[in-house]
Amino acid sequence: MLYVDDALVISHQGQKIIRDEIGKYFKFKEASIGPPDIYLGGELRKVKLQNGANAWSFSSAKYVREAVSNVKSYISEKDNMKGMPEATSLPRRATAPFTNDYRPEVDITNELSAEKAAYYQSLIGILRWIVELGRVDICTEVSLMSSHMALPREGHLKQLFHIFSYLDSHEMRR
Repeated sequence: MLYVDDALVISHQGQKIIRDEIGKYFKFKEASIGPPDIYLGGELRKVKLQNGANAWSFSSAKYVREAVSNVKSYISEKDNMKGMPEATSLPRRATAPFTNDYRPEVDITNELSAEKAAYYQSLIGILRWIVELGRVDICTEVSLMSSHMALPREGHLKQLFHIFSYLDSHEMRR
């Protein structure tokens, strides 16, 4: 018998299909069968609209919280931020995704080491996914920072930390 990590069935008889049809070939944990609560990193829940129709609501808040928490943990480890002593925590007040008048194309700070450049690239991937999950308020800034993945600089990394600080203080709802 094969085990399944995830399955999504869209039907009026979803549980019946999972148990009777798919369940013939794959084994499911009984507690995991039911309406979805998470999909592609976003939280799902059923809501009733003002017109009485039922719909699914989607939120990226949990994914964003986890991403911010992981960045904070990375920064707090002193070995990770060697050579960048001023970047020991996320900026305190981020009222916008970028700091005032920041232009990544004219940043001439030091180039990142190979290890920090790889971390920069992974943060870009996380931020791109956050945009896909619905945080369009950072779309332009993430796009601008993505264009510097081949040669990221310390200033670019600090701006990514600023974006994460903005996300931390500006939680979006469903």
